[in-house]
Amino acid sequence: MEGIERLIPCLIIDSNYRIVAANQTAKNMFGEIIGKECYKVLYNLETPCYQHGIKCPVYGKESGFDIVDLEFESYLRGYGVIPWGGMFYESVVNITNINNIRSSFIDSLTQLYNRKFMLNFLEKTHNLWKRYKQPYTLLFMDLDNLKEINDNYGHTAGDEALIKVALCIWTHTRSSDTAARWGGDEFLIVLPNTSIEYGEKVALRIIKCMSDIQFFIKLSVSIGASQPSDNDKSYSEVLARVDKALYQAKQSGKSKVAVLETNGLSYLINIKEESA
Repeated sequence: MEGIERLIPCLIIDSNYRIVAANQTAKNMFGEIIGKECYKVLYNLETPCYQHGIKCPVYGKESGFDIVDLEFESYLRGYGVIPWGGMFYESVVNITNINNIRSSFIDSLTQLYNRKFMLNFLEKTHNLWKRYKQPYTLLFMDLDNLKEINDNYGHTAGDEALIKVALCIWTHTRSSDTAARWGGDEFLIVLPNTSIEYGEKVALRIIKCMSDIQFFIKLSVSIGASQPSDNDKSYSEVLARVDKALYQAKQSGKSKVAVLETNGLSYLINIKEESA
């Protein structure tokens, strides 16, 4: 599955079996784990893994991949020695309950990432912007007239319309772009290393994709776009700006892109203008 590396908790362990570093996924899953013994955190054991017949990079200085079976659960893991003095790594996924792990990051209806994942990803993306000035563009969109679809054709039709939005997002974004169902009929896309001009083109392609879909009624989305500025203290300020842009797009008659620039100026684009 694309992005599986984001779902795997990874730990760095010292020669005393204590966790000295962890990726964000591990912190999300296990909580405050720095300084705790790895065998307790990962497998709920009271003594080191090698005493239970499990290969241990700390004890045996071994590297490899295997499956560990403990108490009716199976774990797929990688482990090994890091070329730093006395340091080791271990990554593990509970493959017995992989759907539970996946559901904490993925929206079950659209198969896009969910809001929880996107909040964490946005923070990392904005930190890269603040530190290295790596630009990014945000697209914030919602499905027009979802309530009308639900009221007239039922919630199953409404769900199908939301899936259509996700499909248009999948087919008109790059593998480096990250999209999430923000909630209800709203979607958020992060376009890394992307100018606002390219972001506009992506937004217009998604609008065109939606307009070409055969459905009970004409489907459309409204999209707001913006980028970070040097004055933004956090990603929440970029979010607020792109939310205002989306509101302008909807107020203008829907099926349009509204861009709110960092200087406060805004402008509208629609698919007809692009194709003219």
